[in-house]
Amino acid sequence: MASDASKGGFMTELPPIPEDEFCVFGTVYAHPEHADALEAVYAETTRLSAFELGIIYYCLARDGDDPTIFHFFERYTGRKAFEDHNNQPIIQKLINEDRYIKGVEAKFVKPILPTAGRGGDRS
Repeated sequence: MASDASKGGFMTELPPIPEDEFCVFGTVYAHPEHADALEAVYAETTRLSAFELGIIYYCLARDGDDPTIFHFFERYTGRKAFEDHNNQPIIQKLINEDRYIKGVEAKFVKPILPTAGRGGDRS
């Protein structure tokens, strides 16, 4: 079943972004004629994310069945890191100028953190 985002709907507003650590995951729907260009932008944002202090994990993947669909999973130290990432010129250009994207579905969640203890000891 196609989602509203796949038909050209963007998230119109973000939910409240946590001040502390959180994850965001979801799906990006590209216009077919711009999917390869979007992949190139995502390759660069992935490279740049390695230098962003507040990003714990950043992964983008192109769907194996539909090359116009991209999946993402990102983990941030908090709201400031997320805002810093999204305020980068490459992200702002992607959102406001490039018109590569038809729609986005995203979900913000809190990660399950490991219990305190002796890591890896299963005895």
